Amino acid sequence: MDAKSTLEITNSFPFPAVEPPPTDAYHDSNNISQLAAAAPRSKANGLYQNEMIKKLREVNVDANNVGWYTSANLGNFVNMNMIENQFHYQKELNERTVALVHDVSRSSQGSLSLRAFRLSPAFMLAYKENKFTVE
Repeated sequence: MDAKSTLEITNSFPFPAVEPPPTDAYHDSNNISQLAAAAPRSKANGLYQNEMIKKLREVNVDANNVGWYTSANLGNFVNMNMIENQFHYQKELNERTVALVHDVSRSSQGSLSLRAFRLSPAFMLAYKENKFTVE
């Protein structure tokens, strides 16, 4: 719920596990992690997400999609997959969606580390016009 510039997140659910293609005899772990990182943009997971929200509403849970979440280690989370996922959510779903980042290593030091991010309108425009690079 988004009220008075405060976003309240009460429920979350993970995407289904990403399985490597069955035709590969050898699975590169980097390829599998790339598949998992792109999960929020996958069409099948979009359908899964809609079905989960429908089921939550059936049991009287106030359910609205406000974004997605990911984990990080030592604050390391900004990469092209993260940017592409957030761009997808803000463009396709709602410009106010957030990426919620749980830093596991910082949380293990005694205090919960959760941070929420959005892409600025200026960044959204630059990314849409291919004026952004990681170099």
